[in-house]
Amino acid sequence: MKVCAVIPAFNNETTIAKVVEGARAHLEQVLVIDDGSTDDTPYAAADAGAQVIRVSKNRGKGNALRVAFRFARENGLDAIVTMDADLQHDPHEIPRFLDRHRKKGAKIVVGNRMWDKKNIPPIRYAPNKIGTVTFSWLIGQPIEDSQCGFRFYGREVMDHIPIVNDGFEAEADILLRAGKRGYGIDFVPIKAVYFSDPQHRSYYRNVRDTFRISIIFLMNLFWKNR
Repeated sequence: MKVCAVIPAFNNETTIAKVVEGARAHLEQVLVIDDGSTDDTPYAAADAGAQVIRVSKNRGKGNALRVAFRFARENGLDAIVTMDADLQHDPHEIPRFLDRHRKKGAKIVVGNRMWDKKNIPPIRYAPNKIGTVTFSWLIGQPIEDSQCGFRFYGREVMDHIPIVNDGFEAEADILLRAGKRGYGIDFVPIKAVYFSDPQHRSYYRNVRDTFRISIIFLMNLFWKNR
């Protein structure tokens, strides 16, 4: 397979090089989508060996994934592995996603942190747990972690699931619509890593983004042909 690591990044100059270097240990091609950074993120990523696509202003993770899906189609990639730029995802766990796809043939493989409850902040664990139950019910297959962005996306998903949201809710929408269309979704256990210091900043906003994900769920519940 021709697989590329994809790292959406926004003002991650202190961590992006480590993520790129870790990903390059497992995948030859690494793409950083610089989402309008105002620091040295794109330069640090390029120096570490990544190909960088720069977005002129910050638009959100969904838009970055839209850019990545288009890049994959235009460059004949079979799959991408998406991961965060703040070291919340360990690049050395990439082989788990590739192995699971090879063994199970799943079109999407998602990192599962929910087994590691003691290392997940309660404010993040509770909405994710609710999501695992409601998403599983809606699409008719088990969802073990509804919010993790460490994922393998096969080409068929990138060809047929358009990304229509710019924010974090795009990941929920992809998961729901792919499941409703019958694409196989599988999970691999990964470490739950959360940081409180500014160096490893996350731009996920618990109230706002959880609300948006809830709206996406309702849209997939009532609009059958999205």
